[in-house]
Amino acid sequence: MSQILINQYLNNLARLKKIGGTHRESVVREAFKDLLKDWGKQHDLVFIAEYELDTLTRNKRYVDGALLYELRVPFGYWEAKDTKDDLDAEIALKFKRGYPQDNIIFEDTAAAVLIQHRQEVMRCDVLRRLSRPSKCCGRPRPFFFGPQYSPGIRTF
Repeated sequence: MSQILINQYLNNLARLKKIGGTHRESVVREAFKDLLKDWGKQHDLVFIAEYELDTLTRNKRYVDGALLYELRVPFGYWEAKDTKDDLDAEIALKFKRGYPQDNIIFEDTAAAVLIQHRQEVMRCDVLRRLSRPSKCCGRPRPFFFGPQYSPGIRTF
């Protein structure tokens, strides 16, 4: 991820917190949404907000966003949470409700958890990771989605 996108995200997040006077998910998630949109454009992906999922239980669910290939095949998903939420409890609840586990990032502007192929592959302090990427998590793994491909794309 480019340092320009990271700096834009950090500046947008600070501006939203300052002007909005709150850290509520519905306000601050816009900064991460913009980061995903811009990152997606660099990789020929389209960001769709409030992306509808069909679950195994036939219930409709909506992730906060998804990055899709132009073929409308999902590359990855994003779910924003409030910093007051217990992120691990929210992740467990979302998975219980049928949310995808193949390539999804949960974030609350303080922490991010990346799940790929039903495994947690990264967890880190978002602001520390973005402002000093070589100093966090002890791994050179990309911040967002690593080199994992959707099964539909991999077998296309």
